[in-house]
Amino acid sequence: MSRRGLRIYFMTHADGRLTGTLMRTWEFFFDSAPPSAYGASEEQVKWQLEQKIQQFLLDRSDTLDRYLWDASFKTRLVSVEIHPQTVIKKRPVIGKKRVPLRLTYAWSETAAGTFRVMVPRFGWQMVLEDLEVASEVLRQAVSTVLLGGQSSWMYDFRYEGREYIDEWTPELLGRLANQSEAEQSDRERFPALDSVAEQWVARAKRRKLPPVLGAFPTLDEAEPLTARYPPASLLLVGPPGVGKTTWVRALAFRLAARDRGSDESAPRIWATSGDRIIAGMIYLGMWQQRCLDLIAELSYEGDYLYVDRLTSILKRQSDGNSIADLLRPALEAETISLIAECSDTEYERLQRRHASFLACFQVIRLASPPSADMPLLLSQYLERQSSALTIHRDGLKRLVQHLDMFERHASFPGKGLRFIDWLGQQEDRERTLYGPDVSEVYSRYSGLPVELISDDVTADPETIAADLKRRVIGQARACDACGRVLARFKAGLNDPERPCASLFFVGPTGVGKTEMAKQLTRAMFTDPGRMIRVDMSEYMLPGSAQRLLMVGERVSSLAERVRQQPLSLVLFDEVEKAHPEVFDLLLGVLGEGRMSDALGRLVDFRMTVIVMTSNLGVSETPPVGFSGGGGVRFEKVVRDHFRPEFVGRLDYIVPFRNLEPDDVTQIVDLELSKLASRTGLVRRGLRLNVHPGARQRLAERGYHPTRGARPLKRVIEEEVITPVAIRMAREPDLGGRSLEVVTPSDDAWAAMSALEREGAIVVR
Repeated sequence: MSRRGLRIYFMTHADGRLTGTLMRTWEFFFDSAPPSAYGASEEQVKWQLEQKIQQFLLDRSDTLDRYLWDASFKTRLVSVEIHPQTVIKKRPVIGKKRVPLRLTYAWSETAAGTFRVMVPRFGWQMVLEDLEVASEVLRQAVSTVLLGGQSSWMYDFRYEGREYIDEWTPELLGRLANQSEAEQSDRERFPALDSVAEQWVARAKRRKLPPVLGAFPTLDEAEPLTARYPPASLLLVGPPGVGKTTWVRALAFRLAARDRGSDESAPRIWATSGDRIIAGMIYLGMWQQRCLDLIAELSYEGDYLYVDRLTSILKRQSDGNSIADLLRPALEAETISLIAECSDTEYERLQRRHASFLACFQVIRLASPPSADMPLLLSQYLERQSSALTIHRDGLKRLVQHLDMFERHASFPGKGLRFIDWLGQQEDRERTLYGPDVSEVYSRYSGLPVELISDDVTADPETIAADLKRRVIGQARACDACGRVLARFKAGLNDPERPCASLFFVGPTGVGKTEMAKQLTRAMFTDPGRMIRVDMSEYMLPGSAQRLLMVGERVSSLAERVRQQPLSLVLFDEVEKAHPEVFDLLLGVLGEGRMSDALGRLVDFRMTVIVMTSNLGVSETPPVGFSGGGGVRFEKVVRDHFRPEFVGRLDYIVPFRNLEPDDVTQIVDLELSKLASRTGLVRRGLRLNVHPGARQRLAERGYHPTRGARPLKRVIEEEVITPVAIRMAREPDLGGRSLEVVTPSDDAWAAMSALEREGAIVVR
């Protein structure tokens, strides 16, 4: 029995070069081809095969176990004569011509005394009792398979050159064997850690840990802290996306290199999380016992336990204790070492509540790399993705500019790498992106329209306001104010430490305040679904403000929704009804663009648009339009009602006026145009021909002195949609025509015949 190792099947070609293929101990159906290489010498072939072994071990596409042999192979030649197919009178028959073939087979003796016989060139194998019958069995098998086969088949069986099998035990096997023994030893020594954590230093040695990009100067600063015994506990502090987890991976690679180059073993890094530690611990005392087991296995070993977010181990469990409570005594005694991470805001909050626990850590602060360094880093990351897509250097600069300006809630390099990952999933064709292309792609990624993010497209305040005026009728002043907001956003001149805009819409009910918020959302984010609506009448009681800060699964609080989608418009409807505690929260949102949720985590509002609506002062205003004329200084009412520090944080107080009769008629036209695009009408090819009298009657019935145009949609549903739906139900074949919408006072009604009147939609 030979030494356990790999077996390479070599075949010599006519040009003197070699093909080498790794032999497998077993295969399965639809298996991929084994690794093979082509070179001028055995050394070249073996070098290529070693690279392929490392690759499939890295991406886990195959396992090394089925390439390891204990047997030693010898080769023999066998001659086989084949009768190929021929054609006689257009009929295929077995020909009388004989074609001699020479095949090489390999054999080895098994532990049971039988013989394994293989034809490695074609992947055939069998087990025989007697080796002497191998040649005859192969002759019969091959001649039977190829009997009557086409002559072209014989080419694949031609004798190419010498074939032999070489035993190969590369250094890679020795390293892997040592690592496997070390991993087995770790599993036996640290069963509790192995059940809840991954050993990152061992994974780094096997190159199974994702590689890191960029430089980490703070790693050099941490070198003395990790080199001492016991290693110092480390707390990484920095904003989201700055690379705290990547820093730990980089440390694992550095410790792996130290372990290979030194007689003393480097610290292990056991990576887990608070949720993973308590997962499955459903009975009383189970999670506490697991923590004690972890402490026992880590004590005096000089290894690290990486717990990811620090807040996850400080969170109170059902019994009132936390994971940190159990770890603290060992941490203070320096018998165990932790690595954890948190944001700057979390660190400030924890300093007030858990100062003694934080004193156990050495704080390492991580800062975002300069924007000037990001194009090179993103280019390297894109190359590593093996994507057919490339980005020109001008495109990379513009990408960094967009990310810097429109994703203030995240930090480099994380937000740039996430965009590249998304881009790789969207673009699968070979293409180079230049500056305008990057703006277009980023528009799809973020939802921001190209007109607002690209300098290649012009969008002045007047154009933006004109588009809003076509959608929100009768509120020219409000449309102009929103146009200025969007123009300022496009120019990048808004305060980067505050929301993009804070607008206070004040005016009567039903005049377009909410509709303006919807259209502003569409103009800024292209998707009306980006509007987060908060009805402030639900936050009138003391303590209700805390519901805005709630977090957790299936929670739809303001904090959770803004964290999930920072690019959004937040509408606080009827804001004057809210409890004063709510305004205390809004002061921080309007002034600093930030809010802390129930767990103390930062929620970034700097890329949101804040809109508040109110009916203040309406009772002092005589109705206009259908009921008379007049107005009121809404701005003064707002300033008198709210605290000065609240009003001072608003960008614009935007008054909305009462609607005039002509305004309501235009709104009727707008609603009818929306109605015409409904699926039922479009599918049947039906068109609505609304006569002037019907339009006027809908406008009159759809307006109310105190509720404005709010009843209009209901009136159109009752007077137009419902009759059309009834008629479509009665006449399944109705389609491809115009439906007349009239009133009895219309001239068109008088000119209609009785049959035409029966088919018309009459607005009473």
